[in-house]
Amino acid sequence: PFRRVTDTGVLLWDRIHRLEKGQIYKQGNLYEFLRLTGWRGSKVLYFGDHIYSDLADLTLKHGWRTGAIIPELRKEIKIMNTEQYIHLMTWLQALTGLIEHMQVHRDAASQAVVQEWIREREAMRSQTKDIFNAQFGSLFRTYHNPTYFSRRLSRFADIYMASISCLLNYDFQHTFFPRRTPLQHESPFGLEQGPPGAMDMFSQYDGTKPDSH
Repeated sequence: PFRRVTDTGVLLWDRIHRLEKGQIYKQGNLYEFLRLTGWRGSKVLYFGDHIYSDLADLTLKHGWRTGAIIPELRKEIKIMNTEQYIHLMTWLQALTGLIEHMQVHRDAASQAVVQEWIREREAMRSQTKDIFNAQFGSLFRTYHNPTYFSRRLSRFADIYMASISCLLNYDFQHTFFPRRTPLQHESPFGLEQGPPGAMDMFSQYDGTKPDSH
C-alpha cells in the first residue's frame, strides 16, 4: 500500500484512502494507484529513468503519457553548444552538400577534388562521434542515424529531459509539440522554406517586420 512521507522524511503508517494534492507518497503499486485516483490513459504523465522497466508497459498496456529522465543528456547538450561542435556540424553539412552537387562532374580534376572532400568528410564524421565519447560516441546518435537507445526512447517516451526540474522553466499551460522530422524523400520545411507570405504572417505575431530584401 501507499505510505505518506512527512516534510521531515518520516514514513507514516496510516492507511491511505485517497492521494491528496501536495503530498508525497512512497511504495504502493500500479493497481492501487489506479484505484485511488481513477485516472486512466493519457490523463497520467509518468516519469521514469528506465525505458523498459519504467515506461514500456505503461505505454503499451495502459496508454499513459511517459517522460524519460536521462541525466547524460545534460553533458551531451553542453557539448552540442560548444563552438567546436557547432563548427564541425556546420562544415560537415556544407561539405556534404558540396559533394552531392559536384559529384556529377566526371572530369579528372573535379573528381580529385570530390575525393579529397569525401576523405575530409569521413574524418569529420569520426570527430563528431568521438567528441561525445571516444569508444561509443553519442548516446543518441551514431553518425547521422539514431542509436537503438534513441529509437526505443522515441517509441516509449513522449518527452525526455535530464531532470524533472527542467519543467520548472515552463508553466502548467505549456504544450510540447512533436517536431516533424523530414523523411528521405522530403525536403526540410520551415518558415523560411514555407509558402509565400508565411514569414509575413509570423511577423505579425512577434512584432517584427519582414525582411524587405
